[in-house]
Amino acid sequence: MNRVIQPLVLMVFTALLSNTVSAEKLKLPAGMGGVPDIGAIPCDVFNKMMVVGPLGTKRLLLTWAQGYYHAKSGKTLDEIIEAADEAGQTWDFDSLTGHLVDYCAAEPEALTAAAVADLGNQLL
Repeated sequence: MNRVIQPLVLMVFTALLSNTVSAEKLKLPAGMGGVPDIGAIPCDVFNKMMVVGPLGTKRLLLTWAQGYYHAKSGKTLDEIIEAADEAGQTWDFDSLTGHLVDYCAAEPEALTAAAVADLGNQLL
């Protein structure tokens, strides 16, 4: 039994190690250590984060945007989207985050906060 388990554990460990080695390390701009403030990073860094984890990265920026919009308008994102729907605009997760992703792809030198502000100009 031990002869079977040891090689199996070694194969699993090797497979896990090979997946972690192939990932490219994300380099944050100088002065940004630890967990970055998603609203304060350049779009270029956001674009690289999208390659590693697109769904989580989109959610992270949209969550930050919710706080930004609430601070500017006093309304939740759901209230803002509901008002936009009544005005004939249709917004969902994909269209909201798609706007942010497209903005950052077009403006890699801008901060992600600029992408959020640009989306806000259409929503608010």
